[in-house]
Amino acid sequence: MKKKNMGKMVTILILLLISGVYIIPIIMMVFGSFKTQGEALQMNLSLPKQLQFENYKHVIETGGILRGYTNSLFITVTAVAVIIVFGAMTGIIISRRDDKKGRGLYYYFVFGLTATMQMVTTYALVLKLNLYGSYLSVILVLAAVNLPFAVMTFSSYVKGIPREIDEAAVMDGCHSFQLIFKILLPIMKPITITNLIIAAIGIWNNFQVPLYLMSSSERTTIPMMIFNFYGLYSRDWNYVFAALVITVLPIVILYLCLQKYIVEGMTSGAVKG
Repeated sequence: MKKKNMGKMVTILILLLISGVYIIPIIMMVFGSFKTQGEALQMNLSLPKQLQFENYKHVIETGGILRGYTNSLFITVTAVAVIIVFGAMTGIIISRRDDKKGRGLYYYFVFGLTATMQMVTTYALVLKLNLYGSYLSVILVLAAVNLPFAVMTFSSYVKGIPREIDEAAVMDGCHSFQLIFKILLPIMKPITITNLIIAAIGIWNNFQVPLYLMSSSERTTIPMMIFNFYGLYSRDWNYVFAALVITVLPIVILYLCLQKYIVEGMTSGAVKG
C-alpha cells in the first residue's frame, strides 16, 4: 500500500514539474502585461508594483489588434466550418462503406496525415488559381491541412454507432443529408467539438500560411500582427506581453469551456476505432 502511495506521489510530482514548464511562462506573460517596461524586462514571476492597464490600451490603439482579431475570426470560423462539414460527411461515408473505394479513400486521408505541406508548390497553385492575397486561399489551405485528421477521427467514431440507426432513419424517409446532419452529427457531438477545438487552435495560431498567401496588410491575422508589433516594440516587453495575452485569450476561454468534450471525443474515438 505504501509503495502504491509513493508511486502516486512521484507521478504527481513529475506531472507538476512538467506542468510548470508550460504554466510558468504563461504566469510570467500575464504578470508582465501589467508591469512597466523596466519591471517586464526583468522576466520574473514577481507581481507588478502597480497594475498598468494602459499597456492594453496602447496595444489596442497602436497595434492593429482589433483588425487582426476580425481577420483571424473570419478565417478561423469559416475554415473550421468547412473542416467539420466535409470531415463529418467523408468520415461517415468511409466508415459505412466496406468496399475498395471506401478503403482507398481511407488510405488517401491516412497519407494526408503523414505528408507535410509543401509551401512552394502550394504558393504556386494558389497563384495559378488566381487566389493569391484572398481570404479564400488561406481558408482552403488551412482546411485542407486539418481535414485528414478530422476525417480519420470522425470515421473512427462513427464505427461505434450502430448501422440500425441509419436503416431506421432511411425507413422513416430521411435522405442522405438529413441522415448526416439531423441524425448522426448530433450523436457525434463529442468528436465534433474535439475537432472544432483542435482545428480552431491550429488555425488561429497559424503564422506560415497567412504570411505567404496574404498580400494586404488589411488582411493580416493575429499572429502576423503580433510579429509586426514585436518588430516595433522589441524592448517594450510589457506591450508585447499585453498583445500576447489579448491574442491567446479567446482560444484559452474556448478550450476551458469545451475541454471535457475533447477527452470524451478522443477516448471514444480511440475505443470505437
